[in-house]
Amino acid sequence: MHDSLPVPGTVQQLDLDSNSPLGRTRGQNDIVLIPRPSSHPDDPLNWSRRRKMLNTIFQMAWCFFAATLISGLSSSYLLISEDTGISVADLSTGNGLMYLFMGWGTLLTQNLGQDFGRRPILLLGMLGSSLMVIWSAYIHSVGEWYVNRILLGIFISPQEALVELCIADVQFAHDRGFHMGIYNWTLWCGAFLSPIAGGFVAESLGWRWIQYILAIIGLCFTVATFFGFEETMFFRQVNIQDPIIYAPESTEVPSSLKATVDNGCVDDKKQKGLELTPVIAETHGLRTYPQKLKLWGFRHPSQPFNFVRSILLSFRLLCFPTTIFSGLLVGSVLAWYNALGGSMAEVLGGAPYYFTTEQIGLTYFASVIGVSIGCYFSGWLSDILAIRLATRRQGIKEPEDRLWMFVVALIAHPVGCILYGVGASHHIPWIGVVIGMAFICITLPMGSGLAITYIIDSQKELAGESIVSVILIRNTIGFAFAYAVNPMISNMGLQNTFILIAVLGSVLWSGCLLWIKIGKAARRSISKSYWNIVEAHGLAAH
Repeated sequence: MHDSLPVPGTVQQLDLDSNSPLGRTRGQNDIVLIPRPSSHPDDPLNWSRRRKMLNTIFQMAWCFFAATLISGLSSSYLLISEDTGISVADLSTGNGLMYLFMGWGTLLTQNLGQDFGRRPILLLGMLGSSLMVIWSAYIHSVGEWYVNRILLGIFISPQEALVELCIADVQFAHDRGFHMGIYNWTLWCGAFLSPIAGGFVAESLGWRWIQYILAIIGLCFTVATFFGFEETMFFRQVNIQDPIIYAPESTEVPSSLKATVDNGCVDDKKQKGLELTPVIAETHGLRTYPQKLKLWGFRHPSQPFNFVRSILLSFRLLCFPTTIFSGLLVGSVLAWYNALGGSMAEVLGGAPYYFTTEQIGLTYFASVIGVSIGCYFSGWLSDILAIRLATRRQGIKEPEDRLWMFVVALIAHPVGCILYGVGASHHIPWIGVVIGMAFICITLPMGSGLAITYIIDSQKELAGESIVSVILIRNTIGFAFAYAVNPMISNMGLQNTFILIAVLGSVLWSGCLLWIKIGKAARRSISKSYWNIVEAHGLAAH
């Protein structure tokens, strides 16, 4: 049995007795800092509030503009189809390929980002994406469209995983939900607001000008990122040893694991023994601004090179139940998004609504409202909930605590599907259909935010590789739905398609309740494999 090993993800989040040598936040003396920062001033966890805020602004702006680059044409599919001869179904299939390679592209971009730095990959991603957007304005065949979408998916893939890793680089665990909420808000709002502007541009100047304008914005932001975004990769030496809290039944934790367990993973409310090793002072000083502009030289001499091993590790982590659960949860919301986006032009553009391209674009404001509500529940409110539940356990936090927010999505998802799919089939007033869109969109950031935060909390030593594994599952599911949604609607009808989606979504969201009950047992079952991987790959710090 693995009871003698720490359970991945279970941590002491609160020091209620204030008798622990762990670091605590200013003004919140009972909150333990997870992960524990090093003594170096360039450690992103030690950055000033202003420095962190500036970095966060660039992270979120990158996500917003990345989302606009891939979604700006959504409301103009009918115009593009008339102009190029590419059917709406083929345009949707191309988008499905883009999402598929956004997921699989993370195998390349995420691991390069972990080995050589986040900043050069984000710069290359935005530059390459902008060039792909320019090319897409001159496409006239299905084959060209597919190739363009595949390459765009690879270039834009850092938004799927690397930005989330940047958040984990800079923010402590007790603030992570809030910042993941902001991340999801910018991501989804970029996806939903760009078609609004795109609709007006297409009507006034033609659909190609959507791409021209987006490319100009992307290229300008590439330059801004070079001068304003600071590298967040930082390797913390494994000789910075955090306290280890043993379970009552534990006898001894292997010495190799003592150097890799961050902030004392726990298996019980009781605490048995704390030990610290001295922090070895760094020999180099604070980086100057010109040094921060470099695109290389941020690897620590002790940092292992894990590119190929990390790719293989992402596939190995697909066997972990925690990874499967997170992947299914976040993959389902991408599927619902693709079903909504793939059907909206035909639903609102056809009888009895006959919306123009501009009017279809304006309906995305309802989606923005829904996304904002979902981000609030899965972000800031989930942080508060996690802290309160940890208080009841004498300061012990479990990653499953945030999943209680599933109750909101369990109500919103079927309501939205019925209003949108069934309502449109029975020709209810357009406002009812749009409200249905908003309800569906409440669940989109909740699924992605809760799933990604859960996997980071559960497997924080392997966060980068674990996120990639989750995204592989997510985007494979999303591609399948993007490819199948139009044939489903043609064969089953809009009403039956969204009734099926309502049932599937309700089943998946209900699964969160089961996972709240069995999640810790699942994490305990992988503890031996997990800590062996951490030790073998030297991934004790990020």
